[in-house]
Amino acid sequence: MSNGQRANLSGKRLENHIASVLDDFEYSKVLPKHFFDLKSRVGNPIYARQCYVGTSIYNRRRRVDIILHHPEKWADCLIIQCKWQSKTGSVDEKYPFEVLSIDKNSYSTIIVLDGGGYSSVSGEWLRSQAGKGNLIQVCNLGEFDRFATANL
Repeated sequence: MSNGQRANLSGKRLENHIASVLDDFEYSKVLPKHFFDLKSRVGNPIYARQCYVGTSIYNRRRRVDIILHHPEKWADCLIIQCKWQSKTGSVDEKYPFEVLSIDKNSYSTIIVLDGGGYSSVSGEWLRSQAGKGNLIQVCNLGEFDRFATANL
């Protein structure tokens, strides 16, 4: 297995954990292509994985890891971006692109950051962006679980 395949598998595991938490909180998984139509018609919490939402700063279609809708708690939707990095690399340079793309769209977003492969400086910078614009929180997996208990 190549390093890229391992990284994708680790990222998928992080997404799977987030999805299992949503399942625990009785969110129903829906197909991405039906998410926006269903959110306006159903009264129960829903989520979709790998859903296209708006555009990036380069005006390309932007795909997000998870988007959820809760009629009372997240009526305007919440995006959850999963960023797993176990080894150092180009991830540090990707954070500003992510933050700028988040702010280009109108959805509240949290980033779940895990794996320990990002530099401490870039992790600190990314966390410092929370509360500015649409990025409301940057957290690790344990912090996400606490966020979920209080907010989902």
